[in-house]
Amino acid sequence: MRDAGDILKRLGKAQTERARLEPMFDDAIRLTMPGRKGFNMADWDPAWADIYDETGANAVEEFVSRMQAGFFPSFSRFVQLEASSLIPKNDRAAVNRDLEEICAYMFEEIWISNFATEAAESLNDLALSTGTLCVEEGYAGNRLHHQSVPLTELMLENGPSGQVGGQFREEKDVPVTDIPEKLGLHYDDSEAPVLAADIRQGVDRKVTLVTYTYRDFSSRDTERSWHIVVVKDTKEVVCKRELTGRGSNPFISYRMGKASGEVWGRGPLMRSLGAVRTTNLMVELVLENAAMSIAGIYQTDNDGTVNADNISLLPGTILAREIGTRGLEPVNAATGSFNMQDVVLGDQRTNIKRALYNDMLSDPNKTPATAYEVSERMADLAHRTAAGFSRIFFEFVQPYIWRTLYLLEKRGDIQLPTQNGRALNFRPTSPLARAQAGRDLQALIQDFSLRSQLYGPQAAALSYETEELETWLQARNGLDERIFKTPADMARSVKEMQEQMMQMQAQMQAMGGGSGQ
Repeated sequence: MRDAGDILKRLGKAQTERARLEPMFDDAIRLTMPGRKGFNMADWDPAWADIYDETGANAVEEFVSRMQAGFFPSFSRFVQLEASSLIPKNDRAAVNRDLEEICAYMFEEIWISNFATEAAESLNDLALSTGTLCVEEGYAGNRLHHQSVPLTELMLENGPSGQVGGQFREEKDVPVTDIPEKLGLHYDDSEAPVLAADIRQGVDRKVTLVTYTYRDFSSRDTERSWHIVVVKDTKEVVCKRELTGRGSNPFISYRMGKASGEVWGRGPLMRSLGAVRTTNLMVELVLENAAMSIAGIYQTDNDGTVNADNISLLPGTILAREIGTRGLEPVNAATGSFNMQDVVLGDQRTNIKRALYNDMLSDPNKTPATAYEVSERMADLAHRTAAGFSRIFFEFVQPYIWRTLYLLEKRGDIQLPTQNGRALNFRPTSPLARAQAGRDLQALIQDFSLRSQLYGPQAAALSYETEELETWLQARNGLDERIFKTPADMARSVKEMQEQMMQMQAQMQAMGGGSGQ
């Protein structure tokens, strides 16, 4: 376990790494998330009044809604629990039945908690860089409680394999007398004699608390993390918890993309920040040009000396000149050409929408898209988000499900049917996952069509293993296997239908022969 000095040293490195990106983050927040607290901006910064184009702000909100509907849509199961191939084949059906009940209960608890609202908040940070969700035990009847940790309160530490290895949170101006109540049962002053003396004496002093949660990668067999709280002023540890087991870490940080060697993610908003700046500046120039055209700039006579340094070229400005000239007359100040404004704005707004995946459907003012076009656009969305979806599934969906199962099992609500965590498999069933699986279904349909042309439909159908094909189709479509018949029942039903058809044909032939006589 790391001591207070080492933790504060690591905190300094994390602060230096984040400081390099803070100006870019502030610019993106200022132009697309008006009113939101920034890194180097006050609660209300006059810079927010400089937003002239709303494309970026609307694109971020649309990105959040689209990603939430694609990755974890509300009130639906976006993951199915299944027995992995490590479970003996004869036992998988029984294990899957137990996992089905656990999965149903787990999502009941997820959707009655505040998961949907806090996950949407973390997606705002994901659009820019890195989303972080803290999942703790619930209260007031709820098993789960979620809290989105904003970028401004977070500092990240790189792990040994490129993943997030630790999270820092720094809380300033905390009264020392409030620390025991704030940390609750986890408060421990055995390593904090100075703070303990101040608390006993009721000293009116405020300190800075540093919360550090990190993964201990030295443990290979068991997932282990540490949660430590340090008083920065006195370098004393007041909380020290060892978190053991898969899903024991309450913090989940996830990214849609990142550069090699860096810990902070690179969201689609960061990639399109140039277009956001351009559209905002272009609209500002257009409005200034319009103001010049409406109010204008004028000249008039003046009997004194004109100081050019005191002249501001703003709408309504009057420029003084020598007496005895032409009197008051307008000046043609707006000499720039704005013929390309529509072209520039149109291209940049398209780039912003495409970067944030807002261009999936056709223009509503034109002919409505067909079902085939909509399916192809969803397939295109799945193709464009393939890398991001894989990373989010690895960094968010799997850790979140493990964290949820850990908390529910800790409370005694469930008992996983397998002791070895590797024997449990997560199958994504979200709309984006099904869109990606649609490629496999199209390949199957094309294969069957080709076989039907070569050998005939009946021979083509016999070329597939019915039992394996049925399981494969259910997995690709994300449907519950309970609503389908077993392959044996299907074969029995097909045989009965064939026998009925043969009997009907025999009866028709008999009736035809009798009428001929």
